Amino acid sequence: MTQHHRSPRTVARLAAVGALALTCFAAQAADAGKTVHTVYGDVIAIQAPQAQQRLPASAQAHPFATARQRAAVKPLQWAPRDDQAVAAPAELTEPTVRAAGRASAGEAPAFANYLARNHFRATWQRLDALDAAKGAAPATALADGEKDGAHYGYSRYPGNYYTSQWKTTPWNKIGKLYFTKPDGSGSYCTANVASGNSVLVTAAHCVYTLGAGWNSNFVFVPAERNGEAPYGRFGWSSARIPSGYFPSGGRRWDVAVIKLAGEQTTGLPVTSYVGWLGRTWNRPYSEFAYAHGYASNLSTQYTHVCAGQTYDSPSEGTNVLVQGCDMTYGASGGAWLLNLSGSHYVNSVVSGPHIGAFGTAWVGPRFADDNIVALCAAMGC
Repeated sequence: MTQHHRSPRTVARLAAVGALALTCFAAQAADAGKTVHTVYGDVIAIQAPQAQQRLPASAQAHPFATARQRAAVKPLQWAPRDDQAVAAPAELTEPTVRAAGRASAGEAPAFANYLARNHFRATWQRLDALDAAKGAAPATALADGEKDGAHYGYSRYPGNYYTSQWKTTPWNKIGKLYFTKPDGSGSYCTANVASGNSVLVTAAHCVYTLGAGWNSNFVFVPAERNGEAPYGRFGWSSARIPSGYFPSGGRRWDVAVIKLAGEQTTGLPVTSYVGWLGRTWNRPYSEFAYAHGYASNLSTQYTHVCAGQTYDSPSEGTNVLVQGCDMTYGASGGAWLLNLSGSHYVNSVVSGPHIGAFGTAWVGPRFADDNIVALCAAMGC
């Protein structure tokens, strides 16, 4: 048998190629995420690199470290529809009637705003001056809004624009979620603190870019308004997406949860400053909801709210809610809130436009056992 002798240089090159292949394989494996099995369904999990869990203070060390950097970030555009096939109306009826469930909301300590004012003093001083110039909210700003029509009637009004709102529930628990897409560009969505364990609820397409991979460098700024971060900035430690969202998306699966790390300068959890919203699932398709978002077609500086009835639609299929609203890019991931017994519960998040109704109606996943409950079982909401 003929033996082939290789020079040391050739062996070294082959070893380097092998190491590179292993590195690429490891990167692909990490990008694929880890499957977590729950009794409600499977979810895909990723962990944050250590460097992204506590944010550095310098602008050079992180793409979203300063207000100027964040102001330059563009809102995430809605992903193309991969699930537009018309579903049979019968699919809207669940084969098994599942009981509605809820997880309670929680408020931050009574001194939370005092705490935030002392921790982020310069930010609050700038916002105080801004609020003084605005004055009080006129009654019409919260009562009257733009109407869409007979099928998807709604009212729209400012969210955390006025002093009377941004320091209180539910507006202080909703904020901007910044991230880096796989192509290296920055973007933002809307996200919501919805667990006493500092877990965000947002849209899956804000966490994973279809056809490209996982987003990274997540930074959450609760109650952000006019570029200011009155309650600080929070990195992340892990994220979860329903396995049904892979490989091609789907509105009923377009929800994700992100576990936040402590605030960049104080180390305190986000719930110490703002508390958290409740969650509810397996509710009726038709209810009155308040949908929130940093919609760039209206303003990137504060949120707006669309208040109106939700609906089902045969064209959207099972576990998808429809609501009239004219908000667009940047509102992705914003909470659809139900007011139950005086508390605010997240029942869905903004996913994208209703089929054939861009800018007049949008959709979100109806929270159910196989999406939000499975995610929280895997994350520990």
